[in-house]
Amino acid sequence: MAVKKSSQVHLSPEHMGLARIDETAPGCLELASQMLQDNHDKYHMYFRDVAGHNHIPHSILSVIAMGGGPKELRRAYDDGTAIQRPLPPVDTQAVQDLKDPEKFMAKMLVLDGYTTFLAFFEQEIDLKGWKAVVNEYCFSRTPLAEALLSQLFEGLYHPIIHLGFGIEFDQPSIVAEALAHAASHDPGNIDQFFLRSEKLARSGSVKSKPLAELYTEVRDNEKIRGAARLQDGPFRGQGVLKRAMDELISVAAQFQVLPEDLERGTAEMMSCGAYTGAAQKAGKARKIDFFYMHLVTCSISLDVIMRQSWIMTKDKIRLLEWKGRLDLVWYAANGSAQMRAEDVIEYKPTLSKGMDWRGMYKAALNIHDDGHVVKFIRALKNGENVVRPFERSQNAASFPVTGDMWFKMAQICYDSTVNIGEENPNELSKKWVWGAGFEPAWMKIPDLESL
Repeated sequence: MAVKKSSQVHLSPEHMGLARIDETAPGCLELASQMLQDNHDKYHMYFRDVAGHNHIPHSILSVIAMGGGPKELRRAYDDGTAIQRPLPPVDTQAVQDLKDPEKFMAKMLVLDGYTTFLAFFEQEIDLKGWKAVVNEYCFSRTPLAEALLSQLFEGLYHPIIHLGFGIEFDQPSIVAEALAHAASHDPGNIDQFFLRSEKLARSGSVKSKPLAELYTEVRDNEKIRGAARLQDGPFRGQGVLKRAMDELISVAAQFQVLPEDLERGTAEMMSCGAYTGAAQKAGKARKIDFFYMHLVTCSISLDVIMRQSWIMTKDKIRLLEWKGRLDLVWYAANGSAQMRAEDVIEYKPTLSKGMDWRGMYKAALNIHDDGHVVKFIRALKNGENVVRPFERSQNAASFPVTGDMWFKMAQICYDSTVNIGEENPNELSKKWVWGAGFEPAWMKIPDLESL
């Protein structure tokens, strides 16, 4: 029986990731490929039933892109494996059933269906090629493609982040994982938000506005601001949509991208998403919000997708608009935190003092966590690269994060996460603030005076 290519991981020097600074040491691609293969063959996409995604591929591929060596790769792999669950069994009959779009849709949204969807997408990719499969199952505008496209953004963007890594590193196995991830993920009911926002935008009844202005509209809307609940926990995105769907749609529909503005729109999304790093609290130690962080880590995946010649412009525009609109939802879901640019611009670094981007990369690669730190820092560097050409444009006000603010936020991230959880992994959550727009979330963060 022939080995399926789509179930095999083979990293190559032709696809080494964006925002690179240093070259990867000899032997690292082979080591990383084996680690990714082990993850693919052994571990579930969900290490727990609620808000528990497997980040091993994200972590390892970030290390590769950032020039890490064998030590850093082993650190990334070991930090991720301890909590993982084994793959559920494949339902072989269901794999065949999934060829029927109606049966496919009927079996979606069940976490333990992941392995069955994975086997199905591997078959499809072996037959058609991974680019054709992505186009068919995400962009063909069929009912199934519409459902799967929306699901890519579920779980705080995790399936589309995963897809971005698969495309960036040209790995069919990781593309298959991402599509299976989207198909099996439990729903947060963002599909209606996407489709209704899109319908309103296309109606011609609302004008386009810069994304930065829409963040302000979200914060100034009392109904939206009052709809956020800290007690919603990881489901806070669903909660704010449940309580203020119409109001969020009215704002989000104003983010509209023309074909000729695709590059500018991508940069705008990146800069505005990164501005949530300025969601700080007067008198408190500087922290990055865990939820807002994902607006940034997902941005590099969108940039990867925007660079693909095999994806049609209309589909790129749709993805970009959906990403910008969902960013507004997650901004609202965390209490529409006040952005304090001065806390970033005037930040006095501690452990990262004197570092440049190369030093930052090298230091961050040694931090023990599940990949969030390195993903965030590389995405900031990529954002700096993408936004730079627009900083002095006629619409410069649409880009709230420019210049050395990108590196300052990387320093805040590094200084506020390094050493936390080194002795006790149960304290890893203390690396972040968990709801920057909510007063109680800051009560657990040290005062600046105590540092």
